[in-house]
Amino acid sequence: MNPTQAQVEPLVRQAMEAFQRSQWGRAGELAEQALTIAPENYEAIQVRALASLYAGRAADALPHAESLVARFPSDPFAHNTHGAVLQVLGRLEEAIAAYRKSISLAPTHALSWFNVAQVYARLARHDEAAPCFEKTIQLGAATPDAFLGLAQANMQMGRLEAALGPAREAARLAPQSAEAVRIAAQCELKAGDVGAAVEGFRSLESIAPPPDRWRFIRSIIWPAVEESRERIGRRWEEVEQAVDDLIARPARIADPLRDVGLTGFHMAYQGFDDTQLQKKIAHAYRLASPDLEWSAPHVARPRRANQRIRLGILSRHLNNHTIGKLNIGIAQKLDRKRFEVVVMRTPAERDFLSGAFDECADRVVTLPADLVAARLKVAEAELDALFYPDIGMDAFTYYLAFARLARVQFTTWGHPVTTGIPNMDYFLSARDAEPEDGQRYYSERLVPFENPPSYYYRPREPSSFDIRAQLGLSAADRIYASLQTLYKIHPDFDRALVEILRRDPRGRVVLIAAKRQAWNDKLRRRLEREGPDVATRIIFMPAMSLPDYLAALRGADALLDTFHFGGGSSSYESFGMSSPVVTLPGERMRARITAALYARMGQSHWVARSADHFVELALELADGQEHREAWRREIQEGAHRFLENDSVIREYEDFIAGAVG
Repeated sequence: MNPTQAQVEPLVRQAMEAFQRSQWGRAGELAEQALTIAPENYEAIQVRALASLYAGRAADALPHAESLVARFPSDPFAHNTHGAVLQVLGRLEEAIAAYRKSISLAPTHALSWFNVAQVYARLARHDEAAPCFEKTIQLGAATPDAFLGLAQANMQMGRLEAALGPAREAARLAPQSAEAVRIAAQCELKAGDVGAAVEGFRSLESIAPPPDRWRFIRSIIWPAVEESRERIGRRWEEVEQAVDDLIARPARIADPLRDVGLTGFHMAYQGFDDTQLQKKIAHAYRLASPDLEWSAPHVARPRRANQRIRLGILSRHLNNHTIGKLNIGIAQKLDRKRFEVVVMRTPAERDFLSGAFDECADRVVTLPADLVAARLKVAEAELDALFYPDIGMDAFTYYLAFARLARVQFTTWGHPVTTGIPNMDYFLSARDAEPEDGQRYYSERLVPFENPPSYYYRPREPSSFDIRAQLGLSAADRIYASLQTLYKIHPDFDRALVEILRRDPRGRVVLIAAKRQAWNDKLRRRLEREGPDVATRIIFMPAMSLPDYLAALRGADALLDTFHFGGGSSSYESFGMSSPVVTLPGERMRARITAALYARMGQSHWVARSADHFVELALELADGQEHREAWRREIQEGAHRFLENDSVIREYEDFIAGAVG
């Protein structure tokens, strides 16, 4: 050993020992001493760079990392260290290049794969992050962070099935990691395993304070598609008990949007009367977050006389969405001599319909994604009336609706369910859509218009899409289509579909597949249990563009409205295509909209009296080729009573003026 080595080796050894004990300052000093003797010592340069990096001085670490790769260009660990420093400095593309160089020199170096995966994830390049996390795990670095990173990347890409396994493994390996357990619970919920999700959120109460956040979430979560009516009943009882407990022992939640972010949305689809439960959920939120009921200063002051009524229209969905289509005509056609229209929305992707809202508005207000700031922003407009086209579809607008931000606040059937919120004054519906005792289903004062409360433009022409050719069906096959989102398919509706297929051997039931394969799989299993002899004739068709969807509505032999929660926008579009829809009205408005549109046309033939009658009508419609054109003409002649119908605008104007006045 030469004298230089004799001096350097103890210093390097001591530096590495200090580094392993996380004594970053001491490790850096010893490495610096070694470098004054041997400037090209690999271990000393490595320790010097990493000690500075871990001490939070990435800028100091950079020249040492650069020196490392300059002097040892063929060493993969040198490039990995360089990448780590660049990553901390935010020079992410350069960090990727450094990690990729390390991988090219040592393809089995798991740490470099993991590090580059993290950078891809930070850049939201999830399609590149996921395979790198997978490679990390394959190379033996099966750490909780690697599984968690893989789960999160797949979730961001909407690949729930690919996310579920890694999420479960991350939570198993790190049961005290709040992030791992949270992601696993969210995956379980999206996959439909509410029991596993509830247990995950329950465990978070002890490892991720404040516990009330997780208690509230586990109390009201609901799967989009349930296994059976019996499971729906059991979950209903569990939620009622949990919400009663939230009221008896109020949670404390500082920011419900950040900490909970849930409404009772899916409860409306379960075939039960959820009126009282929606009221209880709203009450639990009011107890947990009293600041939700903040009041804008101007509502306590007298309104200025002889001024136009200032109306706010507030939704996240004022774009090419069902809510946008249901309400653009109202925003455009209100009399500007009487009304000033203020469109209020959160930042969203621009499209032709969001542009139409902006063009017709007297003013557009973009709301920050923060409840306190958004309330203040709405209050600045000093609105006379505030119209929420949908409450319950989106957590942000649901929470905003608790506040008193205008003198009069009202909603309608964008989400056709009571809000349960005391500061929501009115619910606009249609007389033909409500039962005689309809008020009992609302916490708001029910206002039944003569016309359906939407100005709906007649749909544009369909495409040349041929649903029969697309599905590979012959002219002899009969297509029974229910082109609704899958969470509208209730187990009671399963029975009707199965009975139709049993009675029509040539029948094919067509549903639209969800983006989440777990929903499709669960519904298919449910249908196979209900009708194992006919389930192979149930087809899940991929989602379509609107022109193709309109063509599918026209091309099916029979369109079927779902039970308990029927069509809304889809019924307008079906009738716009002059296509009859078989419907079974339920007890509540959400299952009576299609029948209400028939009532406006003066028709009732396709309105069933029972589930058995529904099946009979579906078979009649599919088999009625010789009568189909006559049926289409009847709808075409009658649909003007609710498509592009100016009289509903007058009803809106009279209602708002009267309520404000």
